[in-house]
Amino acid sequence: MKKKNVIVVIGIYLLILLSLRISWFHFNSTYEYPHAKEGVLNLQGIDLNDDTVLSLDGEWLFYQNQIIDPKKIEIPLISQNNTLINVPENWEGKLANEEQSPFGYGTYRLKIVLDENQEEAYSFYFKEIRSSSTIFINGRKVAEQGRVAERADRSIQDFRPISVTIDGKTKEIDLIIHVSNFDSSRSGGIVKSIKFGKVSSVNKAQLIGYLFQIIIATILLLHCFYSLIIFFLSTRKIEMLYLSSAFFFAAASILLDDDKLILYLLPSIGFSLWFKLVYITYASGVFFVLQFFKGVLHQYVEGRKWLSYTYKILSISYVLLIASFILEINEITTVLFPIFMRLIPILISINIYKIMISSKASIIYFLLATISIASSIIWGSIKTNKLTSFSYYPFEIMFAVFFFAIYWFNEFIYTTKESEKLSLKLQKEIKRKDDFLANTSHELRNPLHGILNISQTILESEKDKLSNEGKNDLQLLLTIGRRMSMTLNDLLDISKLKDNGIVLKTTEVQLISVVNGVFDMLQFMKEGKNIVFVNEISNTFPKVIADENRLFQIIFNILHNAVKFTNEGEIVVTAEVKKKWAVIHIIDNGIGIDDETQDTIFKPYEQVDSGITSISGGIGLGLSICDQLVKLHGGVLSVKSRKGMGSTFTFTLPVGTSEVKESNLQTDAAVVPMIDIAERALRRNLNVERLRVLVVDDNPLNLAIVERILKAEKYEVFTCTSGKDALFLLDKGNWDLVISDVMMPNMSGYELTQKIRERFTLSELPILLLTARSQLEDLQTGFSSGANDYVRKPIEKMELTMRVEALTNIRESINERVRMEAAWLQAQIQPHFLFNTLNTIAALSEIDPPRMTELLDNFGTYLASSFTTQNLNQVIPLKDEIKLVQSYLYIEQQRFGERLVIDWDFDAIPMIEIPPLSIQTIVENAIRHGVLKRPEGGIITIRIVNHVESIEISVVDNGVGIAQEKLKDLLTTNVDSERGIGLLNTHKRLIRLYGKGLIITSSLNKGVSVRFNIPKGHL
Repeated sequence: MKKKNVIVVIGIYLLILLSLRISWFHFNSTYEYPHAKEGVLNLQGIDLNDDTVLSLDGEWLFYQNQIIDPKKIEIPLISQNNTLINVPENWEGKLANEEQSPFGYGTYRLKIVLDENQEEAYSFYFKEIRSSSTIFINGRKVAEQGRVAERADRSIQDFRPISVTIDGKTKEIDLIIHVSNFDSSRSGGIVKSIKFGKVSSVNKAQLIGYLFQIIIATILLLHCFYSLIIFFLSTRKIEMLYLSSAFFFAAASILLDDDKLILYLLPSIGFSLWFKLVYITYASGVFFVLQFFKGVLHQYVEGRKWLSYTYKILSISYVLLIASFILEINEITTVLFPIFMRLIPILISINIYKIMISSKASIIYFLLATISIASSIIWGSIKTNKLTSFSYYPFEIMFAVFFFAIYWFNEFIYTTKESEKLSLKLQKEIKRKDDFLANTSHELRNPLHGILNISQTILESEKDKLSNEGKNDLQLLLTIGRRMSMTLNDLLDISKLKDNGIVLKTTEVQLISVVNGVFDMLQFMKEGKNIVFVNEISNTFPKVIADENRLFQIIFNILHNAVKFTNEGEIVVTAEVKKKWAVIHIIDNGIGIDDETQDTIFKPYEQVDSGITSISGGIGLGLSICDQLVKLHGGVLSVKSRKGMGSTFTFTLPVGTSEVKESNLQTDAAVVPMIDIAERALRRNLNVERLRVLVVDDNPLNLAIVERILKAEKYEVFTCTSGKDALFLLDKGNWDLVISDVMMPNMSGYELTQKIRERFTLSELPILLLTARSQLEDLQTGFSSGANDYVRKPIEKMELTMRVEALTNIRESINERVRMEAAWLQAQIQPHFLFNTLNTIAALSEIDPPRMTELLDNFGTYLASSFTTQNLNQVIPLKDEIKLVQSYLYIEQQRFGERLVIDWDFDAIPMIEIPPLSIQTIVENAIRHGVLKRPEGGIITIRIVNHVESIEISVVDNGVGIAQEKLKDLLTTNVDSERGIGLLNTHKRLIRLYGKGLIITSSLNKGVSVRFNIPKGHL
C-alpha cells in the first residue's frame, strides 16, 4: 500500500476518533451548570430534570490535617482553619508537609443550596475517594469506605464507588467528607467527580455506564473464548493463545477499573489485591497484544534486528513490572508503568505502518486497531491525571475489536479463496493423477500383455532348451506380470468408482457358480502353496441379486487376498440367509490382521503389513474396490480377524425373488433322453451338411438365447445344463464346436474345457467360452484351460455369430487342409498366422467391433480362397488371386498398422488365369522377410503392367533386401533357411506352365523386386 494512502487513512481515522471524543465530552459536560465557589454550590433556579446529572466540581473548603466533627464545625465557611481546594483533584504537591508525599488526611466541605418543594429524592454517586473516606450529610454519617485515621497504622484503605440517597425536600445540603491516604503509590483526595441529581437521573447515568462496560467486557471475553477454542481445536498456533490472553486481560481491566464492577461481584477483594490486579491486567493486556502482533507479523519483520531487540527489551520490562507489582516496589512501578503503557501501542503502530507500506494492504486493519488501543490508553491516562469527570467511553475498544474482526474476516475470506483455488487446483491435479493412472494403465496393458505373451511363448517353445533356472525366471516373470496386470485393472476400476463410472447390471445370480469359477481361476494362481479351496454353499442356496461380473470381482479379490496371506491350509466359502439378505463368509487361516489395520483395510492404498518378506503384491486397492462394489449392491463388507489366527471377510447381498432350483446334476433317468438325442444326431450327421454345435449353460434363458441365434444361422444346436452332461454327449457324436458358460455349479467352464482338451486338440474341437468378465486373469485362465476364444456376456448376436463362424471355418478349413495332398499348399498357410489373426480379432472386439466385423469378413474370404478346392487346379482367374491377396493384406495391415503400406499399381484386373497362390506367396515373403525386418516397416507395391505380348505382374518392397551371394541361390535351393519353399514352388510352377519363372532383383538395404510374365497367348 502506498505511503501517501496510508497517511491519509490514518489521518481520517484520527479525526474520527477525536470527533467522537469531543462529541462524548460535549454530551457528558456540565459546564453550563454552576460550579462551587468558596465552598458553596448554588443550584437555585436550576431545573434538575430526569436527564440532568451534575458534577459537584469547583472550590471546596478543605481542612488540612484535621478530622473535624460535623456537629462542631464552625458556622462561617471560610476561616483561618481552612483553605480552598479544587475538586476533583489529588493532593500531590498541595499538602504542607516536608517530603511533599501523598500521605495525609483532612476534611472536605461543600454547601449546596437548592430550591424548595422538590418531590423526588436526591442521589450522590461517589466514584473514587482515596484511600479511605467517611461521608456526612447535614451532620449525619451516611457512608464509610475503609477507616479514616491520622496515622497509617490505624488507617484502612478502601475506595470502591458508593451511592447515597437523601430527602428531596432538603433546601440546603451540608456535605462533609473525611479523607485519609497513606498509600505511597497514589495521591489522596477526591480524584473523581461526585455526581448529584435526582435518584432516577443518577441511576440512569450509572446504568448506562455499567452497561457500556459490561457489553465491552462481554465482547472481549467472547473473543477470548473464541480464540482459545481455535487454539485448542484447530490451529494450535501460540499467537491465538496470546490473543485470547490479551482479550481476557482487557476485559478484566474494564471490570476492575472505572466503576470497579468486579468489586460488586467480589466484595471480598481488598484494596491491596485490587490495586495489584488493576495494574497487572493493564500491563498484561498490552504485553500480550504485543506478543500477538509479533507472532502474526513475524513473516514481515524477519531480518529486522532492531525490532527483535525491541521486543526482547519490552518482554524483560514486562516481567520486571509484574514482579514490582507483586512485591510492591512502588519506585519501579511509578516510573516504568506509564512508559510501558504508552510505548508499546506507539511502537506497534509505527512498525505496522512501515510493514504495511511494503506488504499487503490488509494489515492496515491491524494498524487501526492498534491506534484505537493507543488512543484509549492515552485518553485514559489524561482522564486519570487531569481528573476529568466524564463517564466511561466505550468506542475505541469497540473499534479495536471491530478492526481485529475485520482483519480476521479478511484473512478468512482470503484464506477461503486461496483454499478454493488450492482445492480446485488439487482437484485438477487429482483428476490429472486419476487420468494419468487410467491412461497409463491403458497404455501399459498392451506392452505388458506383449511381454507376457512373449515370455509364455518362450517358456513353451524353448522349454527343452532352457535350464531349470531359466524356466523358473520366466515363470517368475509371468507371475509378476500377471500381478501387474491385476494392479492396472484395479487402477482402472478405482478411477471409474471415483467418477461414478460403474453402473451395475443386476440379475439373479447363482452364488455357487460364481464361487466355483473363482476357485478354478485361482488354481493357476496359488503359486505352489498347499492351499485347499472349499465351497460349502449348497446347490439349493437362493440366487442373489447382483451384477455377475462385479460379484465375480468381489469374490476373486477377497479370495486372492486370502491366498496371498495364507501359506497353507483351507480357504472356505460359506453362505447363509438372514432377513432376505445373503451373508457370504470367506474364511482363511492365514497371518491375520491386527486391530489397528482392520480400521483402515478398506481405504484406498492401504496394505496389510504381513511381516513376511516373501509376500508382495498390489498397491492396496483390491479390498477398497470390493468395499465400494458391495456398497453399490446395497450390502456391507466387514472383517473379523486376529493376528496369527486367520481372517473372516463377510459381505451381504440381497436375495432374489425367484424359486430355488434343485441341483442341475442329471439322474440316470434324465440322461436317457440325451442318449437318444445324441444317437439320432449321429445318424443324421452322415448326410447332413449343417455344422453341429453343443451349448452348455446352467441358465435355461441363456441356452434359449444362444440356441435361437445359432439356429437362425443354420447351425444344428444341442444344449445341456451341466459339464457332466456335456462330456457324456461328446462321446455320442461328431461336433464342430462347443460353447460353454464359465460359471456353472459343480463343474465350471474352465474345468469342462480342461477335460475336453484331454481328448481333443484345439483344431479338432474348438471351444468358445461365455464369460461375464474379460480381465486378463480371466482370459489367461480360459486360454490356459484350452479355450480357443471367448464371448463376453451379455451376448451380442453379431459378435457371437462371427466368432462361431470363424472357429467353425477354421475347423473345416483345417480338416480340408488335412485332406489336401499338395505339400506346396500346406507351406503357404502357417498356423501362427491363423492364431495371430484370431488374437487380432479378439482385441478388436473390445476396442472397435466394426473393424472386427470387416476383419472377420476378410479373414473368411482369405480362408475360403486359401483352402478352396479350386487351388488344386493348375490355374485360377487373376481376380480370385487378387481377392485372396487383398484379404490377406487387409488382415496383416490390421496387425501391423502403419508399418505396412500397400500400393496397388493397376487400373483394372485383366481377364487372365495364373497359378493359384502365386502372388500371395510373393507378397507374404515381401512382408515377412522384407519390410517387417525394418523397425519402421515399409511399402509393398503390387503392379500389373499390360505389355504388347504379355501381362507383367510384379511385387516390389523397400525392405532389407537380399545379399547377392544368397540371391543367386534363392531359386536353385530346395529349402531356403529364411525364405522357405514358397518362392521356389511358385518359380517351378511358372516354368512348367510358361517356360519362364520368377525374376528377382535386389540390393542390400534397398529392397527386393519379384516379377513374372503371363504370355497373352494364354489369356
